[in-house]
Amino acid sequence: MNVGSIIKYYRTKKGLTQTELADGICSTSHLSKIETNMYSANEETVNMLLAKLDLQLEDITGDLREVHDLLESFMHALFMQDRESIENLYEELKEKEDYILTSEYVNLYHLYMLRYYLFHWDDEGIQESLNMIKKIKNTFDPIEKNILVFFRGFHYSMNEKYEEGLKTVHEFLRNPLPVGGMWIGEASYILSHLYTSLNQNEAALTFSKKAYDVFLTESNFIRQVHSQMILGISYMRLNLYSEALTVYKSLLRNTRMFFKDTLYPGVLINYARCQYLLKEYSKAEKSTNEAIDLSEPFSYSYGTSLLIWLECKVKLNDIDKKWHSRMRLLKETDTIIGDKYFFHHLNFLEKYEFSQYEGVKYAVKYLYPHLIKLQSFSDALEVLEKIIDYYESVGDTEKVAYFYSQWRNLITRERKLNV
Repeated sequence: MNVGSIIKYYRTKKGLTQTELADGICSTSHLSKIETNMYSANEETVNMLLAKLDLQLEDITGDLREVHDLLESFMHALFMQDRESIENLYEELKEKEDYILTSEYVNLYHLYMLRYYLFHWDDEGIQESLNMIKKIKNTFDPIEKNILVFFRGFHYSMNEKYEEGLKTVHEFLRNPLPVGGMWIGEASYILSHLYTSLNQNEAALTFSKKAYDVFLTESNFIRQVHSQMILGISYMRLNLYSEALTVYKSLLRNTRMFFKDTLYPGVLINYARCQYLLKEYSKAEKSTNEAIDLSEPFSYSYGTSLLIWLECKVKLNDIDKKWHSRMRLLKETDTIIGDKYFFHHLNFLEKYEFSQYEGVKYAVKYLYPHLIKLQSFSDALEVLEKIIDYYESVGDTEKVAYFYSQWRNLITRERKLNV
C-alpha cells in the first residue's frame, strides 16, 4: 500500500501544508520523503499523521478495497457488454479519480480506462490513455504488462491490423499469469474474429468454439451470441452447411428475441446464404425477403440481402417485374456504397439474363478475378461452376478443361488457407 501517496492526497484535500501536518510528529523533510514513498515510515508515525487527518489505517484499507471492487466490477461489466453498468461504474470511478491516482491501483485504472475507450471506439480517449500508459508503463507489474499486451491486440483488431493483432493476442495467451476465464474467453473471441477476417476458417472455428465454451461457463450471453456468429460463418466457409444451419437456428431465435434491431438482420442474411448454398432456393428467398425488410435501406446488409434474393430468383427461373425492381434498388445501393462486389455482380446478372454468353464473358474478365482478389472463394467457386456449365453446354471442351483446372486449384488454395 502506498501510504505516503494517500497521506499526501488527504493532506491536500484538507488544505494543510506539509509543515502544518508534520508539526509535532516529524520533520517536514521526513514527511516529504514519506509522501513520495521514498521512505517507509514506522507504524507509529503513520498512525499519528493519519490521526491528525482524522483517519485510521482501517479507513484507508477500506477505501482501497472499495476501489479494488469498483475496478473489478467495471472490467466485468465491460466483458459482459453491460452498457448501463459500464457507464454507472465509469462515473463512480471518475468521482474517485484523484484518490485512485494516489493508490496502488493507478496502473489498473489507466488500463481499464483504455478498455472503456476501446469499447466506445473513442479514438481521442484511446490516444490519451495510450499516452498516459506510455509514461507509467515502466512501473507495471507482470500482470499489468500482460493486460496491456491484450488491449494492444484488441486495438490492432479494431484498426484492421489483423496480422499484428494475431501476434499480440497469442503473446497474451502464452503468458501463464492468472488473469481469469473471462480474459481467456475474450482473447479467444478476438482471435476467432481476426482469423475470420484473414479467411483462415479452421483456426477461426477452433477459437470461436473455445470462446463459446468459456462464455457459456461465465454466463456471458452476449458474447455467446457473438461467438456463435463466427461459428456459423466458419462452418459455411468450410462448406459444412448442415453444421452452420444448426448454429443459425439457435442464433435466429436468440437474436430475434433480444437483438432484433441490431444482430438479427445479419444472422438472417447468413442463414439465407447458407440455405442458398444448400440449394434451398425457396427457403433462402423467404429469409432474404425478411432481411430486406429489416435492413436499413441502402446499407451494406441491405445490398447483400437484395443480391442473395436476386440470385435465388435466377435459380428458381422466376424473373419478373419485382426482380427488375430490386435490381434497380441494388444499383441505387451500389451507387451510394460504391462497392465493387455489388457492381460486378449487378453487371453479371444483367448480362447473364440477356445472354449467357455475355454473362460468362463478363464473369471471366471481371467478376471471377475480383472475387479471387477478395479471397471470397465460395463465391468464386460458384461463379466457376456457372462458367464450366456454360462451356459444357456449348461443347467447348478446351475451356471446360481449363476452368475445371482453375476450380481444382481454387479448392486446393482454399484448403491451404484454412489449415
